[in-house]
This record gives sequence, structure tokens and C-alpha cells, in this order.
Amino acid sequence: MENTLNEVNLEEMLAAREQRVAKQQKLLNIYKQALICFTMNIPGPIKVNHLVKSGFETGCYHLEKILSTANYPVLAQEKTWEKTGLEAYYVIGKDSLAVKRLMVELESQDALGRLFDIDVLKPDGSKVSREELGLPGRLCLLCDKPAQECARSRTHTVVDLMKHVQQVLEDSLLDTVAQCCRQALQAEADATPKPGLVDRDNPGAHKDMNHDTFNKSIVAITPYFRQMAKVGLHWEGDGQALFKAIRPLGSAAEKAMFQATCNVNTHKGIIFSLGLMVTFALWYYREKGTFAPEAIMELCGKETKDILNQDFANIDKAHPKTHGEKLYVQHGFTGIRGEAMAGFPAVRNIGLPAIKEFSKQGQDAEKVHIQTLLTLLENVEDSNILIRTNAEMLKYARAQAKNILSLGGAFTDAGLNAIWNLNEDFIQKNLSPGGTADLLISTIFWQRLTTIYNA
Repeated sequence: MENTLNEVNLEEMLAAREQRVAKQQKLLNIYKQALICFTMNIPGPIKVNHLVKSGFETGCYHLEKILSTANYPVLAQEKTWEKTGLEAYYVIGKDSLAVKRLMVELESQDALGRLFDIDVLKPDGSKVSREELGLPGRLCLLCDKPAQECARSRTHTVVDLMKHVQQVLEDSLLDTVAQCCRQALQAEADATPKPGLVDRDNPGAHKDMNHDTFNKSIVAITPYFRQMAKVGLHWEGDGQALFKAIRPLGSAAEKAMFQATCNVNTHKGIIFSLGLMVTFALWYYREKGTFAPEAIMELCGKETKDILNQDFANIDKAHPKTHGEKLYVQHGFTGIRGEAMAGFPAVRNIGLPAIKEFSKQGQDAEKVHIQTLLTLLENVEDSNILIRTNAEMLKYARAQAKNILSLGGAFTDAGLNAIWNLNEDFIQKNLSPGGTADLLISTIFWQRLTTIYNA
């Protein structure tokens, strides 16, 4: 990930410092308000790489979130991307001391926060110190001693500091990806009402699981998504070999799921699809330094097509074992494997555009998720419905989703009432669009990830 061409020297750092001061003064002169200057504490000659970028974007996300939660108005913001470091500026219409207190909280919240260097300037240009707030100075990255003391005495080598910082950045990236997986899984489980599916109110068309079953499953499988992401981040081989490398982790995740749910299949399909996505997302990030959902999903298709085609060829057509194998033998239906081989077109072309559009309408997240689910249901062939019933029922389910959307779906009282009624109808007909639910999870995952990393 690192390139010696990105190394900076002392002259460049001093020039960057002067430019930073000039930019600060310009913003202070214009707005005459408190100013946040956010940078990263990165030791060594390379100040910017993909991991540093991910840490910076995570920091900006949490900084903006904490300001929003506190209702501190952001009057202006600006970000710069130079090899001397990444910088973000926020003009805040609030007392400088109050802003500084929030920023200290952010710097202290976790290991990544200790890499943040957040200055808060008063309208006159003077910095707000921790001492003004009665707070102690910052501690060393590697020990519990004051940072200034370690810096003066050179207690730690630059190499040791660099290794520590890179590990913190990597852990933060992988933790954030895993968190996006968990949040997506939980958001789907919590979305209520959902026709035929488990939600907070009822188990839908299922007699062997409920909302608590899903909660246990989510806890059990989330660590495996982090492990898959880590494999992708460090992978130096080709894509087909990468896919083969993570398949044992997928099997382990399934085993953990069954142990947590007393042998109930809650998330087998999404373990496959989301595991594939996070693995190739981090492999892609390793090279490109960004998350591009469409490109990554197409990459998934390209690198898995041959192997998955071989999986289909190896099915014992006389004795198909799983529901998916039976659907393939009887109807040629490829299910989630076919979706993966095609680069997840339902997520790329239906789910993501829908959730982006619905999110712009100012509705709460839960309603947006339900609306996205209905949009997917109208437009995809849900394998779970086919497994439980037949093609006619699939056609019926899609027509019902279309009808409810014409009423406004989750965004209107009439639409919500229709969803509740459709849930009862689906329960009676044993319809559960579990495949569509998995597509919703993948869609939410990409939305969460790209919100943080500004893809």
C-alpha cells in the first residue's frame, strides 16, 4: 500500500504548515466563528496511504456525526488531500470551548481517536487548549506517559510508532466494515412490518424462528465477516484463489449460525453473498483506496463465475441435496449463486438506486428499508418463495408488492396498512421472501459503508 514517491521531507512539511495557517486565517476572517482543523498524527515520512485515508474518512464521519447530534451548526467545511497529510476544516456557529470539549471526547473514544489531531481555534485565531477546560494533556500512542514527555526524550522509535499506527488503522477499517455488516443484518431484522418475514412484531411465515433467533445469529456470524475482510485486505494472489480461500470461513460461519440458532437456517444465503462482497471490497480497496460498490460487485461476478459454474456442474442431478440444488435441477434456477455470478445485478441496479432515492425523501431509515424491500420484491425472482411454494405464488407476491408501492408503500398510512394485511396473507399462503431480505441486507451494507468512506 505504501509508495516511496509519497515520502515527504521537512521542507514540504513546513510549507504545508504555513499553508494550513493561511487557510485557517482566511476562514476565520470570513466567518469570525469557531474553527475546527482536523488532521492525523502519522509518524514517518509517508503521511498518506490507503489506510490513513480510511482512518481520516472515519474520523470525518464521526466528527460530523457528533456535531450533528449536539446540534452544532456547520457554517462551512473544506477538505484537502495532499501528500503532506489530509486536512478537514469546519466553521462552527458555537462557543469555541464547547466545541473543543466535543473534540476531546472524539480524540479519546478509542485507539483510532488517539491518532486524530483536532485543533479548535477561537474567532481571534488562538487555539483552545485542553488546560483551559481543566483537562490533562494527551498520552503517548504506545504508553500511558504524557505524549510530550515521550516525544522530547524519544522514548519510542519511529519504526515502532509507524507499526503501531498502521495496525490501529487496519483494525479500525476492519472493525468498521464488520460493524456495517452487523448494522445491515440488524436493520433488516428490525424493519417492521415485513410481509412473511421475521420482524420485531411477529415471525411471519416461519414457525422455527423469531426476532430473538435472528439476534443470536447476527452476533454469531458477524466476526466471520471481519475475518473475510482481513483476508481480502492482505491478499496478494488472484481473485479465484481468493474466493477459494474464504470458502472455509463461510462454512465456519454457517456452523456458528446453526450452533447459535439450534440448527435453524437464518442467514445461510447472506453469509455467502455478504461474505463475498466484504472480501472483494477489501481486496479492491487494497489496490484502489476506495469502495466502489458497482465495480466491486462486478469483480465478484468475474472472479467467481468459473468456480460457481463448476459447482453447478458437480450437482448430482439424480439426488440433489439442498433446496437450491433441487431448484436448479428442476427449473434451472441458480438463486444467490447466479446473482453472484452476474455481479449482483439486483443490488446494483435495483437495491442501491432505490435506497439512495428513498433516503433523499426525508423518511426515517426503517421506512426506507421497508420501501426498498418492496421494490426489490417487485423486481426479482425470490428463490425462497419458489422453494416454499411455486412460480405462481412468486408472480403473486411480486404483484402484491407492486400494488402496495402504488399506494405509497411504507411512506403512507394506506401503504403501511396494506403491508400489515399482506403479512397475514403471506403467513396463510406460507410465503417468505427471504431471498429478497438478503438483497436488502447487501443494499444496506453498501449504503452504510459508502456513507462513511465517501465512495
